[in-house]
Amino acid sequence: MSTISDIIKELKQLTDYVESVRLVTYFDVAGSTMFLYDYLITLGMEVDLVWSSKWTFMKMLYFAQRYLPFVDAVALCFLNQLSTTIDPTACKMVEKARGVLMIAGISLSELVLTLRVWAVWERSSRVGLVLSILFLLAVSSSFVVSGFFLSSLQFVDKPYPTFQGCFITSASRVVYMNWVILMAYEAAILVMIVIPGISAYRLGGDTALHTIVYRDGVIVYIYLLALSTINVIVSISLPRMYLDILWSVERCLHSILTSRVLLDIRAYGRRAHTVWADGITELHFDSEVINTEPRFARRLGWARIRRGGA
Repeated sequence: MSTISDIIKELKQLTDYVESVRLVTYFDVAGSTMFLYDYLITLGMEVDLVWSSKWTFMKMLYFAQRYLPFVDAVALCFLNQLSTTIDPTACKMVEKARGVLMIAGISLSELVLTLRVWAVWERSSRVGLVLSILFLLAVSSSFVVSGFFLSSLQFVDKPYPTFQGCFITSASRVVYMNWVILMAYEAAILVMIVIPGISAYRLGGDTALHTIVYRDGVIVYIYLLALSTINVIVSISLPRMYLDILWSVERCLHSILTSRVLLDIRAYGRRAHTVWADGITELHFDSEVINTEPRFARRLGWARIRRGGA
């Protein structure tokens, strides 16, 4: 028979858990709101610069990483967190689908940014091989870690009828390795974009082009590296109830920042009289830059493809 102290202890544990679920929900909603807001304010640029362009590998990547958050960071997130009728079986299915889609979405965003880095290294075969190995190791390791984590999740029936979301009773901390892997990968890519960036600035030339290709790329990776580092700290130091508090935020930021990188580069190309591109990565800039900065142009491996829009 439970004593008064046992009942009070159980009630406190339940109260703490409900408060943690509410806080995680707030962060999930914040991430989704941030994504939806950015989508709405950049939709005009996307329609003008992407929708009407011809279909390429990069365009397919753009749409995949751009629109996948509507599923994992918005629909599945809210279903998992806010439903009052979802059962433990459905909870596990939703959480597994959400976890896989999030890793896939982050991987697609990282692939886009990695292709940017490969472009500024003159599409070197050696650099391409190194980047391919690093990317495949990072992605495969993340899926393996996610598999272990998602298998460790245990759900039970709701403690009371109006409880919103899923009631989780067990989760492995191994998930922090995902953020360690991402942090290491982002640090490596950051170094690889800084090196040619320093060389490009020494050559001088169009500062607007340098800003779009190098400075913005560096800033994006600093943001992502910082957030991955915070995720590692949170996953290790805070109670298990807060393991996923920043997942949606980082997931949405990957999509937002990657989309901004592509849109800004295409906007730069649209302002030019002549569009230049490097093929698969579709970096654009105008003919005057080629004429005044031949060494810089050769570094990026750019070649004129057509006259007109992006």
